[in-house]
Amino acid sequence: MFAPPEHPVQSLGVQAQAVTVQRRQNQFGVLVAHLLHRFFHNELLASDDETKRVMVIGYAAALPGLLVAMFLFPAYHGFPPYPLHRPFWSQAGDHYFYATYSFLVMGAATVYEWDLLFPDLLDIFVLSVLPIAKERLFFGRVFALGIFLALVLGGTSVLGTVFFPLVAEQHNIFRHLLAHITAVTMSGVFAAASFLALQGVLLNTVGEGTFRRITPLLQGASIMALLAILLLNPTISASLQALLNAGSPAVRYFPPFWFLGVYERIMDGPSAPQIFHSLAWTGCCAVLFMIVATLVTYPLAYRRRVRQLIEGARAVDSSSESDIALGGVLHTMVVPLPQQRAVFHFISQTILRYQRQRVMLALFGGLCLALTLAEMVVLHITTGHIRPGILPYGVRSAVPILVFWTVAGLRSVLAASVDRRGAWVFQIILGRPKAEHLAGTRIWITLWSTIVSVGAILLLHKLSPGSLRGDHVLTGQLIVAVGLSFLLPDLFLFSVRTLPFTHLRKSSITDMPLALVRYVVVFPIFVAVTVHLETWIEAGTRHLIETSLIFVVAHLLLNGAQTQSVSRSGFDGVPSESDEFPQSLGLRDV
Repeated sequence: MFAPPEHPVQSLGVQAQAVTVQRRQNQFGVLVAHLLHRFFHNELLASDDETKRVMVIGYAAALPGLLVAMFLFPAYHGFPPYPLHRPFWSQAGDHYFYATYSFLVMGAATVYEWDLLFPDLLDIFVLSVLPIAKERLFFGRVFALGIFLALVLGGTSVLGTVFFPLVAEQHNIFRHLLAHITAVTMSGVFAAASFLALQGVLLNTVGEGTFRRITPLLQGASIMALLAILLLNPTISASLQALLNAGSPAVRYFPPFWFLGVYERIMDGPSAPQIFHSLAWTGCCAVLFMIVATLVTYPLAYRRRVRQLIEGARAVDSSSESDIALGGVLHTMVVPLPQQRAVFHFISQTILRYQRQRVMLALFGGLCLALTLAEMVVLHITTGHIRPGILPYGVRSAVPILVFWTVAGLRSVLAASVDRRGAWVFQIILGRPKAEHLAGTRIWITLWSTIVSVGAILLLHKLSPGSLRGDHVLTGQLIVAVGLSFLLPDLFLFSVRTLPFTHLRKSSITDMPLALVRYVVVFPIFVAVTVHLETWIEAGTRHLIETSLIFVVAHLLLNGAQTQSVSRSGFDGVPSESDEFPQSLGLRDV
């Protein structure tokens, strides 16, 4: 307390004259920091609010490891009704979850950052003209990518790695910790390396145009597969012993089983069941192979990607006589008004042009298909064979699941803004959007929801059990699919008063609770009620006609109510973003 101060008291003038020695920054370090910053601040995140939202999602992704460990505490300590000692295969099911979750998180993170794994136009136009060697640019991106993936893997698995071995209290906790870290790390590295190698192979074998066209499909299929593996986790864990002892060759081609084998082989050593020895060996070989494949394909794909960006993509006129004929049918029967056509074609030409919209489509599409498969598919296990089956309830629930998530996903994608610097053009031409303009958005979502649901019904009709192949069943499902495809867009878009992609909505404190209510409470009730009513709808022709009339009347009432609401909102004094248009031209967000 009475010691002299470490630094003498100086006046402001003396401090101003003092020379501050600045740390000399290394060019490679600045480059890596810039590229790493772009992984968290890019086109996918249009505002600071969305950046914070993604960070919240990242924090939430780290919690399941801790929550599962806490949930398993009674099972590992003999709390009734659990046995005094947790059985071996139940413990293996717990280990399977952690290996699967690491696989899912790393795969999803790599797919989410799909377009940033290789250089883009911004890198070419900004970084290539600077006095930075090409080799340094390449290694800087590789180093930044490695740091990003390591942060994701460590951040989402650290809680489970710390708490699960403490909860399990095995006889050798350090061996358990080593097994957990090794299996989780290998699972995550394999998932990330697989998607990196896949993108590298595609960039080296197909052209830029083809790669851009198939990218949304690949992202959607990847998200669907990852989420399906996660949603089927309880089913697989409950049947783990039967699956692994069935002797089916399919077991050896399922990657999460490989890393479960690594986990059990390290935990129990030579005393582990023989199946885990072969699975562990397969997992080690698979990880090594994917790492080598990534090291070989990534540099070649990087070089070709840079050359394609510099040369530019060749413009191709994709219009054909069939497209012109289809456009004529759409203009005559679907979008007869010019205002509706303008918005309809604006959405069609914009939705796949930006990375953010493509990723959101892939996420919602993958989630939609994964939920449908998880509710529908069941595994029949026999000696030497694993045969998938289809549940009748799952077939009936496929219609409401597909329609709900198609409409909800497309509504979220269209509500996400893109480059808003040109949004003032719409305000000059249109002013406030009228009911005809907003109807173009509703028609676009209704059309795609109808195509997806009707196509799924026709496909499932061929695969359904015999009890669901009747004419009344098929007709009832078609009526429900088309009716919901009209009603749900009416409900989801009832309060929307802006054109797609042109409005930046500020987040509020009620967004997360409302989303939880919509997707966690309303969605299961909606599916259960729809499936329950399908039996009554299919009971006879009268019920089919009554259901169709109910859908038509409800759609007309909602459509008329929205039209009146839009016409009234055009004359009220509520300020909107367009009120400051003449001064800002929509170039700043307030």
